[in-house]
Amino acid sequence: MTISVDLSTKASTGVLKRIPSGYFRIGSRFHEREQPRREIFVSEFEIAHAPVTVNQYAAFINTDAVKQEKWWSRDGWEWVNGGCTGWGRENRWKPDRWEIQCQRPYHPIVGVTWFEAEAYCKWVSSQKEKVVRLPSEQEWEYAARGDDGRPYPWGELFSSDLANTYEADRHDTIEVTSDLGDISPFGVMDLAGNVQDWTSSDYVPLLGEDYYGKILKVTRGGSYNDTAFGSRTSYRRAYPPGFYYPFLGFRIVVDQI
Repeated sequence: MTISVDLSTKASTGVLKRIPSGYFRIGSRFHEREQPRREIFVSEFEIAHAPVTVNQYAAFINTDAVKQEKWWSRDGWEWVNGGCTGWGRENRWKPDRWEIQCQRPYHPIVGVTWFEAEAYCKWVSSQKEKVVRLPSEQEWEYAARGDDGRPYPWGELFSSDLANTYEADRHDTIEVTSDLGDISPFGVMDLAGNVQDWTSSDYVPLLGEDYYGKILKVTRGGSYNDTAFGSRTSYRRAYPPGFYYPFLGFRIVVDQI
């Protein structure tokens, strides 16, 4: 029987890993969305070593901060109050299947829209008096692969023993950082498996991709629902900011001041 624990009422950034500034080669030749390969510069930043957990996100709910308009963007506030800018839920103040998620406090939070992730970051910023935000996709990829262009956080070759992907045959999230092999050169974990991460970056459709004018946000990383190909450090996806999935969460970045 799964037993839940008391959930937090304090904002937390979790363990942060400092990523030094530097140049790296972003993208790959294996998918059109990942092209062209190019060298870019990324400024120093700190990123959470794991996705935000249920326990961490619970503080946003348990303090009723989630119901304060000041943390939400205009579109996010419209969505959370029943607007049709994305998928609906009976209770939009709480992530999808919240009662079930609360029984697993150290699993990554899932079933959250981009709007909710953004609002959470703004709230944690105010509590910690730091700039807390979602990573850009360039920051995410640099944190995942380092400067040597590796296709997986741990190196060149995929192994189903190293990450919670479809090949691991778990078909659900696990507690964050449980797979010790799913770790990048900078010590950031759960990048190839467990859950995909929302980023702050907008997705620009390729020629021929028709999204009917919808705004899309890039997600990065693999999940328990993704195969080895979709778990590569360069792979890109995009969803409307009002969508949510049981394999989609987020992690935070803290800006250097």
